[in-house]
Amino acid sequence: MSMREFAHLKADEKEIAKRWTMLVPIQGIREYDVTLDVPLPVLPAYWTKLDIQRYGEKRKKRIDMVVHADDAVWIMEITPKVSKAAVGGCLSYKDMYIKQYHPTKPVKLGIIVEVDDEAYHDTLKKNDIKLWVV
Repeated sequence: MSMREFAHLKADEKEIAKRWTMLVPIQGIREYDVTLDVPLPVLPAYWTKLDIQRYGEKRKKRIDMVVHADDAVWIMEITPKVSKAAVGGCLSYKDMYIKQYHPTKPVKLGIIVEVDDEAYHDTLKKNDIKLWVV
């Protein structure tokens, strides 16, 4: 595994991803930094080209890792700790992924962290999001 595979992740997230990958919890073809196309909203007329460029860079949607397993497609969020951003990212990325890629297998969700937070466990269970603490 090369670090290019996790180009947009921060250094700590890359380490978390490496540890999870070494466990091989899900067999399948892995894609990293999967880009999601999202339409550009109507922007204020007074924005400069630089404003628009900066906004465009910040609003890019990229799934950390997608695993194409035999029975499902897994959308994986990699982050240091469980958070509402990680849960929300998984849920919204699932809908965007299905809309753009039209998978033929069920889409499952996973979050890979190094720090757990039990406050989120009910939400994870309710939304069928698998959590790995590595």
